Amino acid sequence: MKKALIVYDANADQNSFEVQTKLLFDASKKLGITLNTKSNVDIYTILNNNKVKSFESYANYDFALFLDDDVWLARNLEMLGVKVFNNSRAIDICENCANMYQQLIKCGVSIPKTVILPAALTTYSPSTIRPFIDQAIDDLGLPIIIKQWFGDLGRGVHLAKTREQAYEIVDRFEGKELLFQEFISEASGTDIRMYVVKNKVLASLRRTAGKEDFRSNTNFGGVMEKHIPTFVEQKLALDACKAVGCEFGVVDILKSINGPVVCEVNTSANIQYFHEVSDFNIAEQILKSCRK
Repeated sequence: MKKALIVYDANADQNSFEVQTKLLFDASKKLGITLNTKSNVDIYTILNNNKVKSFESYANYDFALFLDDDVWLARNLEMLGVKVFNNSRAIDICENCANMYQQLIKCGVSIPKTVILPAALTTYSPSTIRPFIDQAIDDLGLPIIIKQWFGDLGRGVHLAKTREQAYEIVDRFEGKELLFQEFISEASGTDIRMYVVKNKVLASLRRTAGKEDFRSNTNFGGVMEKHIPTFVEQKLALDACKAVGCEFGVVDILKSINGPVVCEVNTSANIQYFHEVSDFNIAEQILKSCRK
């Protein structure tokens, strides 16, 4: 019998986590896999004498299902000999959206027009960075999306409707770890989310933003409904996951006048809502792909 470890974020929403783990545990019983769960703070590792050490042995686990974005812990587990899904490289790429967009275009995957703010800003000077912001606005137009490199649930995404608002947002973060992106108005506050396992799209949702926000995330009032993806949308999602090296993941797509573009790839999105609209048992498909 296979034995697997589920690693989760200790700060994750408890109700959401319980629903997802129940789906995984139910699937594991059908597949003959024994599951254990540990939060990222329950796994203690130390770097010492040119190796990673832990107080607990993980050699008896066939694989770890990593439901967290803690790339350092994922990498440490891999150095301890654990097969981690998704692997630390995929997590590292997707956790930092600047890295993610670079990897996507490197592999020929369409994304919104994007400008990455220079990172070498040791002492922030608004007057020094203003010309760069102006150039980005001239290239991408207004309104303009300003994203933090790190963030989830839409919390790192900001909309500047004027040049002055763009200045204010960049100043607020002292110009650190930000990028600019074109605002795709024709998407009308909607995006398409597809759950991919291996080389197959198992479920698709359309999210629509609430009246009070431009973001379609449910925590900002967005609503979801089942979506039947086109062949082009499915291919884009599959290409995106392949580009970042995901065994499984969620791809967010925006529909622009020039065709669909990838907004984000997430390596640890919750399967709960996808499970409700899918013709497949997503939890079972994930575990099957990891145990091979």
